[in-house]
Amino acid sequence: MNTLFELAKERKVEVIGRYGGRNLSKMLNISHPAVSKWVVVPPYRAYQISQFGDFEMDYLRPDLKKITHGIT
Repeated sequence: MNTLFELAKERKVEVIGRYGGRNLSKMLNISHPAVSKWVVVPPYRAYQISQFGDFEMDYLRPDLKKITHGIT
């Protein structure tokens, strides 16, 4: 069974497959090497990517779901 962090790693691969690493870096206005270094999509970048409309933040980072929903 996958842990949520392992699932987040798989979702990073899915996002890069959808947009392409170079294109994603241009969309986020960051360098391509920065994207290449990601193990998972960083939280702020997950938020930015969710604004493109193809992925929800909870989908990109399921490992953060418990943390973000626990804040009151």
